[in-house]
Amino acid sequence: MENIKHQKEWITIPSLPCISIEETLSFWQMLGFEITYKQTRPYQYGVVQRGGSELHFGRVKGMEAESNLDSGCLVQISDIEYVYKEFTTSFKEHLGKVPNSGIPRISRMKPGATRFSLTDVSGNYIIFIDQEKMEADQKTYEKADDKNQSPLRKAIATAIRFRDYKEDDKAAAKTLDVALKKAENEAPTDIAEALLIRIDLAGNLNDPIRGEECKTLLSEIDLQDEERERLTQKHNSTL
Repeated sequence: MENIKHQKEWITIPSLPCISIEETLSFWQMLGFEITYKQTRPYQYGVVQRGGSELHFGRVKGMEAESNLDSGCLVQISDIEYVYKEFTTSFKEHLGKVPNSGIPRISRMKPGATRFSLTDVSGNYIIFIDQEKMEADQKTYEKADDKNQSPLRKAIATAIRFRDYKEDDKAAAKTLDVALKKAENEAPTDIAEALLIRIDLAGNLNDPIRGEECKTLLSEIDLQDEERERLTQKHNSTL
């Protein structure tokens, strides 16, 4: 049974909707995918391929990207940091910016993260995940459900889930703001970590006032050098 479990004799290929096959294939080609098939009549259909994986697209008449809320798939890759950098570089070269909102868009990815998401020109939501770190990725997601931690630690884990897994910076910020108001008896390192994440969210949400408030609070926390270094490396921030 063990051998059968690990055999990959079947291949699953995602088939996603699109508004225009030309626009969709061009978008994915911009990101380094190869167009391996394109059909415009009697219906529009196309295929892109990279790293041995394929994405298939078929035009849906009358479709709107903004209403495409349920189409997407998961792509397991290696060297996720390299791929993310390549994608963001392509966005800069072709669009002049890295779009973190709207359509198309790509999520922000912190150093050491195990995933990022990409929404294409038709609203398809593709999650790229490090295939060698899926177990760690799942643990990070499930940390928010752990009841054996302080309220602030749970809030931090929940905020990370909102920010990194659901692309909901507003919910992440609100979670931390509520928890920080009640954090008088929490460990200084946990308060500092919550503030670091909140400062990052303030930047994402274009909220400089809240960002400066959190920086002031952070400067008042007395941390040991090793604690300061650990948080700096973990969140790629300065203390």
